[in-house]
Amino acid sequence: CETLTEELKDKKIFVGRAQKKAERQEELTKKFEAFKMERLQKWQGVNLYVKNLDDTFDEEKLPEKFSEFGAITSLKIARDDKGVSKGFGFVCYTTPEEASKAIAALNTTMVGSKPIYVAHAQRKEQRRAQLERQYAQRASQRMQASIFPNGPMFYGGPNTMRP
Repeated sequence: CETLTEELKDKKIFVGRAQKKAERQEELTKKFEAFKMERLQKWQGVNLYVKNLDDTFDEEKLPEKFSEFGAITSLKIARDDKGVSKGFGFVCYTTPEEASKAIAALNTTMVGSKPIYVAHAQRKEQRRAQLERQYAQRASQRMQASIFPNGPMFYGGPNTMRP
């Protein structure tokens, strides 16, 4: 018993009631979702997505362009396995106001040889849903335009004047 106590001296041990696999998975899923939502709320409005970055751009050049709008808490350019830039990255500010200023000033500006796109970062599911709504709205507008090519037609009845 003494050797067991010596071995476990610096380690944490979890003691709890035995759970079935389904219970354990449900509990862990709830914890993960709560953590994900907390993190999402924390970074909502301050994390920016920047795309169409020039290949010559790196983590040293990006702050020069973005730091004039506020304090940057983190900055990351996505890279592949070989270390080559994927052409997009993320910039995180301390306040949503700073992030909004950066979006208004830098979106579609020329950086290097390309115009960059700057917007609030969104989760993949959220972005996909937004694009699907936009596509459906455009499709319905096209459908209405094909039904009424010259605009809507009105029938005024038998006693109305015709042009």
